[in-house]
Amino acid sequence: MLSSYMAMIDDKSLCSEFEQFYYNNRSLAMNTALGILNSYSLAEEAVSESFMKLAKCFQKVHTLRPHDLTSYFVITVKNTSLDMLRKESTDELEYDDSISHSELPDADEELLKECISQLPERDRELLFLRYTLCLGSREIGTAFSITEEAARKRLQYVRNKLRKLMEENANE
Repeated sequence: MLSSYMAMIDDKSLCSEFEQFYYNNRSLAMNTALGILNSYSLAEEAVSESFMKLAKCFQKVHTLRPHDLTSYFVITVKNTSLDMLRKESTDELEYDDSISHSELPDADEELLKECISQLPERDRELLFLRYTLCLGSREIGTAFSITEEAARKRLQYVRNKLRKLMEENANE
C-alpha cells in the first residue's frame, strides 16, 4: 500500500520523507480512526484514504514543522472518518465540540466554549486530541513531537489555565 501512496508523490526525492512519516504516524492514525468509527475495517479504510490525500499534497505540506504536519494529518484522518461515518449512518451526525470530562471544571457549555476559544491554538489542539479523540499522553506526545511526560505536564498546565480562565469569566 505504501508504494501506491509514494507513486502519487510528484517529487521522488520526498518519497523517503513520506515513508518515514507513514511509519511514524500509522498507529496514531489508526487510533484516531478507531475512536470515531469503532470498526477496524472502516478505520483501515479511513487511514488508507487519509494517506492517499496526504500523498497528493505532500509536496506542499512537507515543509510544515513536524508537529504541524502531524496535526494536519490527524485532522485529515478525523474528517475522513467522520465523512465515512456520515455515509454509513442513516442519521445525521452532528459535530459535538463540547468537552465533558471529570478532569475539567464544571460549568455551563457556553462558558466552557468561550474560555477554550481564548486559549492559544496549540492548547486547543491539545484539548481536542485528549478529550475529543480520547488520545493518551503517548499519542499526544507523538503528535506534538514531545515526550509522554511532557505531554502529561502540558495537559495539566492547559487544564489549570482553562480552570483559571473559567473562574475569571464566571465572576464577571
